[in-house]
Amino acid sequence: MPPPAHALPNGGKPIKLFCCDLNWIRTTDPRMIPPAMPQDWARVDPGEYFAWHRDFGVNIMFLQGYVFCGYAFYPTKLGPVAPGPGAELFPKLFKLSQKAGIPFCGYFSTGLDLITSNLRDDWVVPTSRNHIWSGMLAPESPWTDLLCARITEFLKLYPVEWINFDCFNYGKYDCNDFPVQPSPHVKGPFKEIIGREMPEKAADITPEESLKYKREIMARQYYRIREAMHAGNPETKANFNVPFFKPAEPMWVDHPMVNECDQLIAESSDDAIMNWLLAIRKPHQRLMTTIVGRPHDRGLCDPNSWRKWYEAGCDFFGYVHGIPPDFRPPAALKDEVETARQAYAQMP
Repeated sequence: MPPPAHALPNGGKPIKLFCCDLNWIRTTDPRMIPPAMPQDWARVDPGEYFAWHRDFGVNIMFLQGYVFCGYAFYPTKLGPVAPGPGAELFPKLFKLSQKAGIPFCGYFSTGLDLITSNLRDDWVVPTSRNHIWSGMLAPESPWTDLLCARITEFLKLYPVEWINFDCFNYGKYDCNDFPVQPSPHVKGPFKEIIGREMPEKAADITPEESLKYKREIMARQYYRIREAMHAGNPETKANFNVPFFKPAEPMWVDHPMVNECDQLIAESSDDAIMNWLLAIRKPHQRLMTTIVGRPHDRGLCDPNSWRKWYEAGCDFFGYVHGIPPDFRPPAALKDEVETARQAYAQMP
């Protein structure tokens, strides 16, 4: 007998989120999905974008405030803006959603900003470019000050119901074994957290010290982000996408973000990860699975898995990338997109 609706993570009413993702673009070569340049999606029609997603069956709209590439779709005073009408894409889409009574989920990347990382190399975690070409921005650097200022600015302008904070990690995506690197930004926090002076060489920092340091630094960034959200709009809720690569990673077991965030999210529908998150979630937390996405990791996001996660009380996410100027999914993705659409139609 299934559990009563009130006992489910979503209370019997799943969030059904799906987006044509403007972080990236597809090209005529299916192997290539590069980051979106500012002009690529600047002329997306807000009405068409809204109508496509509404007709797909979402019950929450989604759009980036800042894409991870480093520019905004609203008239920010704290960074670059998409050209021409792109500067008004978010305000217009948010207004359409409000008029229709549809909640909204915004987006910020916590670890990646391609413009900032190329203009402020000293804000990048040393050696992180060995793992991801753009490098990861250091949470201890002034980057977190800028990120938090942007979050507060954004929420004062657009008090969305949810924000998806992406790339919440340190040094690389799978950051469990990433060795902390000595740098000017690490020196002070290292002494506070570890209790000794920062060594001059990474080899002199033990794996145990690295793990302890990374966990604390990411906790500090998590709390900074929550404070910034509260300053902008106390009612906004958030999830933080790591993403998880396997259950119970040492970096995240009993971490404040995992214990306290409003919604746990897996950027996959992987059984092991989802079952772990279901087992550890706190009573106040929702849980979101991703049933369409990860285009270079086929099989990790399975739209046909939707029913078991629906019965478990989960929320749903899916994303695809279009070929500019058309934001809509290309024909190659029609089967998985249609499976997700039909799944959403069968949910309340």
